[in-house]
Amino acid sequence: MDSGIVSEKISNALSYTSSASGLSWNLLWVIIVVALVLCAVFAVVFSVSFTLSQKSKAQKDKFTDKVTGLLSMEGFESMVNSVCRNKKNCRFLLTEMNVRDFSNVNRLYGSKEGDGILCSIAMYLKKKFSEKLTLNKNVFIARGYADNFYILQQIKDGNECLDEMEVLQNNLQFNVGKDRNVHIILKSGSVICWHNENHPLNLRDAISKAGYARRVTKDSIIENFVVYDGAMQAQHENEERIENGIENAVKNNELLVMYQPKINLVTGKIEGAEALIRWKLKNNALIPPSIFIPVLERNGMVGILDQYVYKSVFKFLGNLKNENIPPVKISMNMSRLNNNAREFVDELDALQVQYGVDKEYIELEIEERFAGAGDDFVCELIHALHESGYKVSMDDFGSGQSTLNMLGEMPVDIVKFDQRFLKQAEYSRDSRIILAYMIKMVNELGKVTLCEGVETERHVNILRKCGCRLAQGYYYSKPITEDEFKKFIVEHI
Repeated sequence: MDSGIVSEKISNALSYTSSASGLSWNLLWVIIVVALVLCAVFAVVFSVSFTLSQKSKAQKDKFTDKVTGLLSMEGFESMVNSVCRNKKNCRFLLTEMNVRDFSNVNRLYGSKEGDGILCSIAMYLKKKFSEKLTLNKNVFIARGYADNFYILQQIKDGNECLDEMEVLQNNLQFNVGKDRNVHIILKSGSVICWHNENHPLNLRDAISKAGYARRVTKDSIIENFVVYDGAMQAQHENEERIENGIENAVKNNELLVMYQPKINLVTGKIEGAEALIRWKLKNNALIPPSIFIPVLERNGMVGILDQYVYKSVFKFLGNLKNENIPPVKISMNMSRLNNNAREFVDELDALQVQYGVDKEYIELEIEERFAGAGDDFVCELIHALHESGYKVSMDDFGSGQSTLNMLGEMPVDIVKFDQRFLKQAEYSRDSRIILAYMIKMVNELGKVTLCEGVETERHVNILRKCGCRLAQGYYYSKPITEDEFKKFIVEHI
């Protein structure tokens, strides 16, 4: 074959291959670009889908209580508000329910069993309301802080629904206790609330009211189910005024520390005094301590009063020293809300250093109702006070569920007998014998004896015969101001 022809055919073949190759690479690039675009689209779709899924899961987690599977409080509020937007005129019943002394349940049986009890309560509630929950009949069940449960249900007949809730609570208490083999007592408070265009349901306000009603039952061994009514609302509003006003009372010097002397029954001389708090409004009206102190104890604000009294007393004793007036021992109430013994004593020591007061003139009083026999923390607190040089007394001994063992277990220095002992001893020979033997026993234990509520000379004579050392009451002096107390010290030292 002619070499020219061969050369031409080879050239044509190469030219064709080159053309085909060009076409193949163009198609490949198109495929690659399309694939990249599809991958990018897929990535975007996946990312958006994943993000939405995570948000949905996060919201679900946020709206669900992890222990019981019920609504969380955030989920409860969101669901209720969402439903109420579509309601025009209806009534709801909100119930707050919890286990009395649930912290003791955890302590006795362990937190795992405690969670098990909470789950059993949740399961029982879901079972009882299962039909309404399935049919979306506007029933919402949530678990709040610790062992608090909330049930909100739309109602027609308030009285009938309240009766049903009380029966439900009793059955729930029995069945959960039986299933878990524990003894529990359920406490609850309920409030009926309206929802309409002019007054939409305020869930947080309703929770506050139901919680207040439930707390009313806290110390009762009879009442476990209470409904928030008009009388309770007036009391609630009064307590809120006290709570909201106490800090301003401190700032505006409306709180007064007064002193009631303690007299030695043998010498007739003053040995000390008790510092007492009074709340005097700007219009000179007095709020009795029996009104505002229990309120502040319940809501944990009594520490404001304690600190105010402590500072006032240390300052007063420092002033006595500066004015060359002989100091006397002052006793101050110590609330059970203190939960750190070392911190409490350190705060007292700081005031003692600040005002240059000798510790021998400071006495802390713990009420008998807060000093249960075997209370390790109270014993720890008393030992810490002793180590730092302070004296401790037990106030109102005999006013609650005192036991004689308590005197041996609580290492107090002074025992203050409740005035009811003296009132009974005034008219009853048997009561005088009992009082005499109790005073003798406390004296033999090496503790100082003091009786409150001494109002007559007959009271004084009874206590002298019984061997009581100190007396406090209106027979000697009512609570008096700082200036009046200074004069009293000078006259009776």
